[in-house]
Amino acid sequence: MKMIFTAVFLAVFSLTTPVYSGGSGIKALDYEACRLLVQEGEILSMTELMELVNRLSEGKIIDTRLLQDEQSYIYEMEIASADGMVNMLYVDARSGVVTDPVTVDNK
Repeated sequence: MKMIFTAVFLAVFSLTTPVYSGGSGIKALDYEACRLLVQEGEILSMTELMELVNRLSEGKIIDTRLLQDEQSYIYEMEIASADGMVNMLYVDARSGVVTDPVTVDNK
């Protein structure tokens, strides 16, 4: 049974491709850049993100990337929901407001 669940999870996970991958003018920042931005008070910390996700759903964060376009910082998060589905969640890294990736991409 566990192998079936793992196979289904991996199949679903492979189908959820990030909206921002390969986008023009948008880059993923590394750990060091994230750490510095959190220290400077520019963006929310991982602890704050986990609290936000806990308020929004019963899901768990699988993976998080910090993305930057010209003027915005966006957290792109993969969330595993209680029913086993993996969803993408985009959050403004400064305000914590859930955002639509299409509107962010069009800035």
